[in-house]
Amino acid sequence: MEQKESAVTPGKVTPSGTLRVKENADREERRLAEMMIPKKKQRLYRKIMYAKKKTAQEARILTAKRREHEQKQKKKRRKIAAVTL
Repeated sequence: MEQKESAVTPGKVTPSGTLRVKENADREERRLAEMMIPKKKQRLYRKIMYAKKKTAQEARILTAKRREHEQKQKKKRRKIAAVTL
């Protein structure tokens, strides 16, 4: 009996895996840096971060509203154009 030889190829590192590792390392560094902030300045830092998150959230909400409004306007224009033709 002859056995067929099977070829084994080495695995490849996916770029998404390396990105995830890098993001985790960055997140860990940021967390450690935040822990090193003196107690007096931690409250101010937290307020600043809270304000940043809040403004980013508001911007996302407004862009979603803008998209929805523009879609409604497109539908209106199409309806009017179909009626006039």
